[in-house]
Amino acid sequence: MTAVPADGTAAEDVAVHRDLTDVDAERWDALFGARGFYTTSPWLRHAQATAATPPYYFTAVEDGEPVAALPAYPLEPDTPYVFCSPGRVVASIHERLTGQAADWAGALMPALACGGRNPSHTKAGVRAGLPPERQHALVRRLVATAEDEAWRAGLAAVSFLYVDEDDALLRQVLESREYTVLPGQTAYSLEVPADGDFGSYLARFPSRHRVKIRKEVRVLAEAGVTYRTQPLTEELIERIAPLETALYAKHGTPADAGAFLAVLRSVAAHAGAAARVTTAHLDGETVGFVLTFTHGGQMYARQGGFDYTAKGRLPLYFGLVYYELLRLAMAEGFTHIHYSTGSDAVKLSRGCTPVRQFAYVKARREDLSQRLAGLAV
Repeated sequence: MTAVPADGTAAEDVAVHRDLTDVDAERWDALFGARGFYTTSPWLRHAQATAATPPYYFTAVEDGEPVAALPAYPLEPDTPYVFCSPGRVVASIHERLTGQAADWAGALMPALACGGRNPSHTKAGVRAGLPPERQHALVRRLVATAEDEAWRAGLAAVSFLYVDEDDALLRQVLESREYTVLPGQTAYSLEVPADGDFGSYLARFPSRHRVKIRKEVRVLAEAGVTYRTQPLTEELIERIAPLETALYAKHGTPADAGAFLAVLRSVAAHAGAAARVTTAHLDGETVGFVLTFTHGGQMYARQGGFDYTAKGRLPLYFGLVYYELLRLAMAEGFTHIHYSTGSDAVKLSRGCTPVRQFAYVKARREDLSQRLAGLAV
């Protein structure tokens, strides 16, 4: 066994909490900037309420003020949050690179998943305006303390699975702490035209593609498709949950309808102020939805679903998830819509910008560290 100790004085500078109510949410949230919603208090409340084991909230404090922060989640081998599980993610990376199964990856569990429980953007927060060397030292203390807690709890690994390529600070810290860097996913964001003009969005595309988008918008309008944006209520939850089940069924993925209902109800209860649902309607029926969050002048598309029988061949997905959300974002002055990972070709075809990501993992056992090294970028 190879234990990796934390920096000597890290724990003295970092407060460790296991309940979000012990954290000053407003000050915590102020430490996270762009792409940071899933590390802020609305999402953290939902994530804590649905966690099997209490999360960690690491906060570096100076003169009584929080100056850096990091959420982290102990995950068991059977965690339902498989895209945040280093065992599952490393196994997927291994299979992608080698074409073979990685039976050994399961030994990375249980683990501490740091930087947000969401397959999107893994973040550590730090006060803006501090000198770069000070920011580095603060985030390094957070990471060292997280490792200390993980080893003390007997966990097998610590992970930061969706670190953006342009997050130089966190990447430098993790590499200085000897994390293995693995090839990760690609996340996508759509920049919203600052002038609020849909024509400015269209101007980004070649003429042939502009014609295609205009046709899709026209076809939806002629079919009588309308949209509505509203809070996530119980009545709405019961109406849209079957649409998400239908989406999973279409793609051949097993789905638990009860689990979908539970997640939506938790989001409504704990992150409702940041959550909205935009629905698509045809002939008086709800035929599609997308759940979004708004935070810091940006929008985050989370999950959705459709009535595939009712929509037929209509380009409802594009109309709802891209064109209507873009209209809302322009009307409300948002700067970006974040679409997370996956569906690469589709997101690129609608003007999204890719952000390459890396998965950082540190194993406690030396043999696992060596196996990880064989996958390193």
